[in-house]
Amino acid sequence: MQQEKLTRRAFLRSSAAAAAALGLAACAPAQVAPSGEGGEAPAAEAATLIFVCDTINEGHVKARDKWATEFSEANPGIVVEHQPVPAGPDYTTKIQTLFAAGTPPDMYRYLQENTPIITVDAKQMHMQLDDYIARDSYDLTDFRPDAVELYRWNGKTYALPRDYGNQNLYYNVDLLEAEGLEPPPPDWNDTDFTFEVFLDMVQRLTKKEGDRTTQWGFLVNRGQRPYASWLYSNGGALVHKNEQGVATESAMADPATVEAMQFLQDLMYTHEVSPRPDLESELGGVELFATGRVAIMLTNPSDVNRFRVIEAFTWDVGTIPLGKAERRGTGGGGTGWATGAATNHPDEAWAFMQHICSAQAQLDEVAAGATTPSRVSVVTSDAFLNPDLPPAHAAAFAQAQEFVVRDPVNINWPEITQRIYNPAMDLLWSGAADAATVGQKIVEESAELFAAGMG
Repeated sequence: MQQEKLTRRAFLRSSAAAAAALGLAACAPAQVAPSGEGGEAPAAEAATLIFVCDTINEGHVKARDKWATEFSEANPGIVVEHQPVPAGPDYTTKIQTLFAAGTPPDMYRYLQENTPIITVDAKQMHMQLDDYIARDSYDLTDFRPDAVELYRWNGKTYALPRDYGNQNLYYNVDLLEAEGLEPPPPDWNDTDFTFEVFLDMVQRLTKKEGDRTTQWGFLVNRGQRPYASWLYSNGGALVHKNEQGVATESAMADPATVEAMQFLQDLMYTHEVSPRPDLESELGGVELFATGRVAIMLTNPSDVNRFRVIEAFTWDVGTIPLGKAERRGTGGGGTGWATGAATNHPDEAWAFMQHICSAQAQLDEVAAGATTPSRVSVVTSDAFLNPDLPPAHAAAFAQAQEFVVRDPVNINWPEITQRIYNPAMDLLWSGAADAATVGQKIVEESAELFAAGMG
């Protein structure tokens, strides 16, 4: 594949939507390479690539429409049909239906929480990319190595990274300043910002008028990657793994895990510094933060554009507290771009994958918001770390990538999550059972599924 390369000087001159750093794949759409030896490529038959993505925000729909159009224009005879689908269950159902029918997408946004990489390998669901990478000497060095590794199993590469997300604290600068509080540090190597310091902080930020709470210090994010971040940062885990990295059993009854889980429950029911699930569901987590009723919340970088509309106060981001672990951990890993193994147009799909994995494509998504780029030079670029837009410490997003703990790998992990982890954790969130009871329940009920899903 012939792709232009931008110099660093050109990158610094360019805008956030049209630049890339030294050594990055370029802005020009990738073109389908000749399949024969020598001479010109044979005339390609007309091909339609089905490109299925879940909708993150309208900006991403426009960016992906742009990719489809520019690639088709650069490759006459190839039409890219972008099919946006609402994020969540509708998207999961759409992808599962296409694969079950034997008509998988020629390109789609691959989520390992729905289909673990071990399942992709066992069922040969995706087109293997290694021969293409070798044939075209495709340069992977600008991607984070751990992001690329997420999509390899048994020595085979089944996708390329789109992003590499994580979890960070978002905080109301004005509310912390009013209390004379030092904000959460942006440095993920900091050792002073502990669970204890955090608890004191959110207690001071919680305000009441009689029995009514008018301001909460913190909002507990009950998503698995967010709550798992507290476990990792206390020396706990979601699962135990074997040498290959396959999850063998639950770790939810481990002492460090239980302690972190209990800490989260106590924030709601003992210390009363966090709204309980019923109130959060009624008022909405982001809305509580945006209206100043919650001072701090934990979420991933994809929410940045939702917060940038806030005008009533200044906000910023920082690291999560450190418990008893020597090193923080954050749930994340992002998503990838993959091609169904049954595609009728493998060469064309590979060319399109190169296009949407380019530096310019990632810059397009940066401009649209809701992404943490997997290319090192994009996540460290002025385009992503734009000093003219909040958060002031956006570099914390890039540093947090070093602390990501990948999702558990087990063929049955999606079923284990839906059938066992989520219902049991609902008991914790509702206050119906303590952490030790919930952890033991998960361990006992998941054992058979873990054993059966090790591949």
